Amino acid sequence: MKSPAGLLLSAIELDRASAIPLYRQLYLQIRKQILSGKMQGGVRLPSTRTLSKELALSRITILNAFDQLIAEGFLASRTGAGTYVGDEWESRGIADEEQRQPPRLSDLSQSMLSLRSSHFRGVSYTDWDPATPTSFLPSHSTYDAFPLAVWRRLMNRHLLKPTKAMLGYGELQGLQALRAAIAEYVFDARGIDCSAEQVVIVSGAQQAFNLLGMLLLNPQDSVWMEDPGHIAARIALQAQGAQVVPLRIDEQGIDIQQGLAECPDARLVFTTPSRQHPLGVTMSYARRQALIDWAAQYQSWIIEDDCDSEFRYSGRLLPALYAMDRMARVIYVGTFSKVLFPSLRLGYVILPQALIEPFCTLRAVMDRSPPTLLQATTADFMREGHFLGHIRRMRALYQARQQALLEQLQQQLGGFFNITPVEAGMHLIAWLPPTLDDDVIARELARHNIHTYALSDYCLEHALPPALLIGFAGTPEGQAQERVEALTRALSKMGYLQAT
Repeated sequence: MKSPAGLLLSAIELDRASAIPLYRQLYLQIRKQILSGKMQGGVRLPSTRTLSKELALSRITILNAFDQLIAEGFLASRTGAGTYVGDEWESRGIADEEQRQPPRLSDLSQSMLSLRSSHFRGVSYTDWDPATPTSFLPSHSTYDAFPLAVWRRLMNRHLLKPTKAMLGYGELQGLQALRAAIAEYVFDARGIDCSAEQVVIVSGAQQAFNLLGMLLLNPQDSVWMEDPGHIAARIALQAQGAQVVPLRIDEQGIDIQQGLAECPDARLVFTTPSRQHPLGVTMSYARRQALIDWAAQYQSWIIEDDCDSEFRYSGRLLPALYAMDRMARVIYVGTFSKVLFPSLRLGYVILPQALIEPFCTLRAVMDRSPPTLLQATTADFMREGHFLGHIRRMRALYQARQQALLEQLQQQLGGFFNITPVEAGMHLIAWLPPTLDDDVIARELARHNIHTYALSDYCLEHALPPALLIGFAGTPEGQAQERVEALTRALSKMGYLQAT
């Protein structure tokens, strides 16, 4: 005879204030313990009288729960002998542990898991509790300055009188009004002359990278990637079986001569010419033209991620690479995540004419366009002038925040960091003493609730001096001093400041 289940049942917790009836709560918790193997087949349950006293429940409540469990086969009633866990649950917990094997996954899934564990090994968003830390994560913008009242009014305009088109599946390429607004915006802001037909709305830049990898790459195709470079884009292309060719970054951008020497017939190149991610270099005009000439000669493709191009504080902004291309080899990727807010999940791809149909065919198999309501609201936000006004305000705000944070970093940590202002983007590069390990420092800072990224996380082969990426967009001017003080205290506790 197996031991009674009294100890297991004593762990049952009932919420008497819940709207769920007590008999139902008891049923669910006993059922869960049987399914999990904590109560094995053949175990005798305490009598209803004992349970009534132990759980402070009426016997009717307990009988109602037992009746349901008996009807479903979880329990069995034996006349004159009591109530037992059903025989089919015999040794379930032990058997489950012995037989449990890792899930069988596709080669693609296994490769992505491997790549993620290798390249996302530092501080991640899952480590970040918005209520507690000092965050210098470079991808975090400010949300308190977003014009929510305007956004709410525009959204309510569509919610109050929803049309069939608004509530339906939506257009495969995305809402026509939003695509037209984007085409007009990139013409004015980036010099890109395209039609709304060439614009496809996607759920952020990351989806664009994945779809483009599926569209353009076969397994073992070679891809030029900036090194250091965009981690998520690299993994998206590697997941398609691409062989990455890391190209170093110098003061003019990606080293095309290295690419020509090592792998001239690469299938495509991924680049961030307007503001190289993460170093912030602007690709020179000569390099841009050389890249386009290479793509035309080898019939290769260029994926241009216009990373943070909206936030330029000084210096001359060159036209987008797409705007210089006369051979239709450049694919332009943009996103609203940084300039509006990430959970909007809206981005866009501007395609050469020859790629529109194949891209949309692939898109139709994978999913449909993002929610039409959000697209319509974004289109109105752009067409009525709020988008450009918001960019101007954010540009001024981020420039002031950069200056305030930079002053505090130089004042409090000038002997430890080598740091200079940036002309564009949302983060600074804080160079560390060359003997230190930036990945170790980032990990240790996270344990002190101070979050940033190590530059080494972005590198493949071309090792750079250690550095941290210090985001400034999410730090209000009035909080710069206290946040840098928190960073200074953490570095002191870690023992790094005493050595300098």
